[in-house]
Formats: sequence, C-alpha cells, structure tokens
Amino acid sequence: MDDDGHQRSKQYLTTILDHAEMLIENIRKEALKMAEDLENVYSSVEDVRNSELLDQLSDVDKEDINQFANRIIDRCETVNINVHTTRSESQQNCLEEINTMIDRIVNTLRDDPDNAKAMCQSYIASCSPLENELGCKVFETAVLGCTLDDQKRIIKRLQGLLDYIMGSKDK
Repeated sequence: MDDDGHQRSKQYLTTILDHAEMLIENIRKEALKMAEDLENVYSSVEDVRNSELLDQLSDVDKEDINQFANRIIDRCETVNINVHTTRSESQQNCLEEINTMIDRIVNTLRDDPDNAKAMCQSYIASCSPLENELGCKVFETAVLGCTLDDQKRIIKRLQGLLDYIMGSKDK
C-alpha cells in the first residue's frame, strides 16, 4: 500500500474512533444525568415522608401516602445506573480525603449546626473561581486533585448538604 492509501486508511479509522468516542461521552453524560434524576426522586420521596403536611392527615391517609412512597422507592430500586470513573491512586486518595471532610460536616451538624453550615460554606467557597471568597485551602487542594467528574459531584453534594442544613435550621 502506498503512503497515500495508508494515510486515507488511518484517517478513516481515526474518524470511526472519534465518532465512537463522542458517542460514549454522550452516553456517559446521559447516564450521569439519569443517576442525578434518580437521586432527585429519592430526595423528593424523602421530603414527602418528612413533610409536616403529613401531620394534617388522618392515619388512613398517612398510611396511603406511605404506601405510595414505598412503591416509588421500590421502583427506584429496580434501576441501577453505574458510570465508572477511572481514577489514579492520587485521585482516589484525594476523593477519600474529600469524603472524610464532608463526613465531618455531617457529624458536626448534630451538635453544632452553625459550625457545620460555616464549614460547608467554606468548602463551597474553595470550589469557587472567585478570588474574594475565603475557602479552605486543604479542601481546595484535595478537590483539585480529583477528577473533573468528581469535582462536579462534590460541588453538587456540598450544595445539597448546605440546602439541607439551611432547611433544617428553618424548622
């Protein structure tokens, strides 16, 4: 085969692989979105289960609502979405450090909600590109050591935790 034919063959094969790469990235994005939607369904059902509006219902109606919620949770559990994120050992260590730090917020929440809120806000500020925000440098360094997918999930997790903290303080 001459150089021109070799080059065309390589270009053709590269085009196929580029297309396959675009497809798998779209599939990953869609799967991550579906996993987020599933998590939102769980959260919505938990919000209903913990709603003060239940106190206004009769025992029979409460039971109906609980059975309905249980059916939805059972349906949710029939769905399994798994998108594996490949991480280096360093990225895995950073993610574990982040998880430990976020767990510390959750544990602090029980005894000192104001401090938990401040910690959460500091961690969120660490993920912010704004220079005037005061964040936690240790957290920022650990986040930057994570994969981009993990960084996005960490920010969403922190925002959800802060929303929960703010909501529980209002009660």
